[in-house]
Amino acid sequence: MAFFLQNAWLIPLLPLLASAIITLTPIRRQAMASAWLATGLMMVATVLALGLLAAVAGGWALHDGELVKLAAHHGEHDAFAFPEPNVVQRFVWAPTGDTALQMGIYIDGAAAAMLAMVTITSTCIHLFSIGYMAAHPRQSRFFSFIALFTAAMLLMSMADNLLLFFMAWEVMGLCSYLLIGFLYERPSAARAAVKAFITTRVGDVLLLLGIVYLYAQAGGISFGNDEGGIFFPPLLERLATETGALGLSHAAGIALLIFGGTVGKSAQFPLHVWLPDAMEGPTPVSALIHAATMVAAGVFLVARTFPIFAVDPTSLGVVAFIGAFTALFAATIAVAQFDIKRILAYSTLSQLGFMVAALGVGGWVAAMFHLITHAFFKALLFLGSGSIIHAMEAQPAIRRIHHHDEYAAQQTAQDIRNMGGLRTRLPWTFWTYTAGYLALAGIVPFAGFWSKDEILLDAFKHNLAVYVTLSLAAFLTAVYMTRQWWLVFFGDYRGAHPVVFENPDTPTGHAGHDHTDDHHGHAADTHDDHGEHWHEDPRMIAALVVLASFAVTAGAFNLPFDGPFGHWLASLWGQEAAKLDPVVAGVSLLIALAGIAVGWYGYRNAFATATATDPLAARAPGLFAVLNAKYRIDELYAATLGRLTDSLAVAWTLIDRAVIDRLVDGMGRFTFGLGKVNFIIDDTLLNDGPDGLASGTQGSGRQARRLQTGKAQDYLIYVFGGLLGLAVFWLYVIGR
Repeated sequence: MAFFLQNAWLIPLLPLLASAIITLTPIRRQAMASAWLATGLMMVATVLALGLLAAVAGGWALHDGELVKLAAHHGEHDAFAFPEPNVVQRFVWAPTGDTALQMGIYIDGAAAAMLAMVTITSTCIHLFSIGYMAAHPRQSRFFSFIALFTAAMLLMSMADNLLLFFMAWEVMGLCSYLLIGFLYERPSAARAAVKAFITTRVGDVLLLLGIVYLYAQAGGISFGNDEGGIFFPPLLERLATETGALGLSHAAGIALLIFGGTVGKSAQFPLHVWLPDAMEGPTPVSALIHAATMVAAGVFLVARTFPIFAVDPTSLGVVAFIGAFTALFAATIAVAQFDIKRILAYSTLSQLGFMVAALGVGGWVAAMFHLITHAFFKALLFLGSGSIIHAMEAQPAIRRIHHHDEYAAQQTAQDIRNMGGLRTRLPWTFWTYTAGYLALAGIVPFAGFWSKDEILLDAFKHNLAVYVTLSLAAFLTAVYMTRQWWLVFFGDYRGAHPVVFENPDTPTGHAGHDHTDDHHGHAADTHDDHGEHWHEDPRMIAALVVLASFAVTAGAFNLPFDGPFGHWLASLWGQEAAKLDPVVAGVSLLIALAGIAVGWYGYRNAFATATATDPLAARAPGLFAVLNAKYRIDELYAATLGRLTDSLAVAWTLIDRAVIDRLVDGMGRFTFGLGKVNFIIDDTLLNDGPDGLASGTQGSGRQARRLQTGKAQDYLIYVFGGLLGLAVFWLYVIGR
């Protein structure tokens, strides 16, 4: 066990090393070698992370390099507190006056669980990507980016202070920009990357302000319960009682600024708009962002700094409200989407809302439990959608569109209206996807049931409004996932005559228009010489099977009753374990079953053809239009913040041209004139003056040299002449 504790720092180093080798060495020219290098090192990191988790779960710790056994901690205190860490390794990084800022790693139960989850999920995504990205010319670059992305998340999970946490956080922001815009030749991908980068920077600025605020008040930003750590009880008590700006306590101000980072990174309302557009990246990127890295980081930020939130009810109330609202808000949008990946994206928004709301009502264990289970089954669903899209793109109708517009072909392949009957064509994908669907819907005994039920139980105990809101969101989750699952895998295959995506970035604005059989833009006869061909890549299927096993079994990590696996995560994290409430659990299961029933009943006979009208649109066209347009939040931002930004840009341009340019040009002319004057002074006085003096000195020297003849009689004449001159001067000048 000592080996895993002493070498925990290798876990983020291995994927970082993979990224560096691929980027800086000739191996980048070998696509498969790069892919397997990144995947192999991720597998090694996974082994180290699992060994570390086993050591931490066994209660082992390193103190001064010695392996010791920690006393069990079961959250017996009234106030929230983290147990003693298992590993703290720090080094001096930079002087700060009389002290020195330190950097290092801080491993406790929460960090160990996060490291295990991230490495397992990311390894599956790497493995899946070997098959999914096999034909892409920039495959090596892709693996370099996702390895760096994973390394940043791993470093963030084990950071010992908020500065190192923030540094890793920002590297993830860079990687998200690079990966969302990986297909940069597409204008939509370039726009989505910029949108994600700018939107998340809003939250990052707030987070940075919160870190500065905390440092100003605490004198440090290191994690820890001892003096000097930001969880030191007397410090937390002072932050909670002393008042800062706007009448808020220092704890509230710091917590709300830190939560601003979560709102941006975890795409909570109102900074949620970037996450659905992140689907422009390759599907493995979507899985990585939505499951193992980017959005999980925001929730983990609040979980890691939770003692600061816990001492102030104001900040917790804001967190609970934003989380519950986002959960329901995103679930309503998902009901009316047709893109398989965007449905999952809004599902992620909703599930993140569940986690944030759980933290807001004090359900720290429930939030972290759901964060881990959700990572497994949401990665499974995204990779499953990638397998479906990969197979759809090989179909004749999609291939014909691809000849004219590759982006339109991909978007057409992602439309669930164009699918149907895929359970027999893609059996492995169907069964693994079904496991993820049931876990997300909250069906017992799948993982999502246990973690979501624990969130609902905490909400029921502490905030009925949040409980009702999350219950409605859970119902809608079952509805839209049943709708998606049914339309994708059941009924007749509708892809022979698909609804063709109209690409607004093409010159004509209509993809594949010359291959249509009517004015709706449906593909014409698509039964070409090759016919339908369905294929499931073994490397992709292997990743799906591993993740599906966790979607089925991960709930056992924290079962709400005594047993071999009962309360395991709560015990690992040193927190109070939740007890099973049969009524809340039963209602939760009934809500999920009711949602499945509504989804099945509403869509069992829907979409006989791809162009059929959605049943919800037929019954409530106005409501469906609003939901399909995502409440037009993007348009609202474009009409307000977008126009304001454009106006400020125009005003700044005018100021730049009318004031700054003229000022700079005037200063240039003044400096040029001053240079001319300086040149004249320099040339006439400083150059010609000394030169003339030197020439005169030389001339005088030449004349004086003639007086030196070397003859005594000449010198006597000079002496006599001098004496004669002095005598005359005395008689006629001084003598008078």
